[in-house]
Amino acid sequence: MTLNRKWKSSMIGRMLIMLVAVGVVFGGIFGYQTFKARMMKKYMSSGQMPPVTVSALKAASEDWQPQLKAVGSLRAVRGVDVTCEIAGLVRSVAFQIGRRGRAGQILVQLNADSDIAQLHSLEAAAELAQTIYERDKKQFAAQAISRATLDSDAADLKGKQAQVAQQAALVDKKTIHAPFAGRLGISPVNRGQYLNPGDKIVTLQSLDSIYVDFYLPQQELSRVSPGQTVVAFTDAYPGRTFSGKISAVNPKVDPQTRNVQIEALLQNPRHELLPGMYASIEVRPARRSAT
Repeated sequence: MTLNRKWKSSMIGRMLIMLVAVGVVFGGIFGYQTFKARMMKKYMSSGQMPPVTVSALKAASEDWQPQLKAVGSLRAVRGVDVTCEIAGLVRSVAFQIGRRGRAGQILVQLNADSDIAQLHSLEAAAELAQTIYERDKKQFAAQAISRATLDSDAADLKGKQAQVAQQAALVDKKTIHAPFAGRLGISPVNRGQYLNPGDKIVTLQSLDSIYVDFYLPQQELSRVSPGQTVVAFTDAYPGRTFSGKISAVNPKVDPQTRNVQIEALLQNPRHELLPGMYASIEVRPARRSAT
């Protein structure tokens, strides 16, 4: 009995100690949270919002018009890769790379010695046929020859003259001219080189003004028309703008993309824009008339 009582007293003492310890822990936590909340409230009540800077502008009305934007590709108004129509050996190259060429300027002269000799031979035959025809015409007037003979002489003369014209055209093709004025490009042709029909001689591009082709969705078709102002930007000249006007709207919509092709003509007096470049395009839509 005595041991039982001692054991119970010991257990009660331990439980009291544990309860006191738990109470101290929870009391400390509660006290810390209360202190924390009080300090936070004190800090918030003492703090002030910083002053706010307010700026004001005078309101003004102005016209606003949305912009149509696209990306286009530049194309020369007149541009061609000059080629030779017939084969021949290059006798001389009469242009300078990168310079401006004149309309009709000789670019390349092919060797035409044998063709010229053949032309002279045909011209001599044509002159003889002309002489025979004139003589027989007088004899026919005197009824010395038949009408059939005179007709045969006339046909022979026309045939000889046609051969002369054909050979003269062949000789003329041995001299290659610039079809229009423009800037000449880099040429792979050298003196003494043999050219076949269709071989490229030099590129020729007219750059005083230049086309830009771009596409717009079909729903924008009602907002564009020839004569509208176009502004082009290119990363080749940052900060620069090139102005122009729409010159044509394609009368057909691409059935695959449902886009319509637009062509605009840009002014290029300093020849800064080159065919093949791309540019960002802004178009100011036409104003719709009030109904």
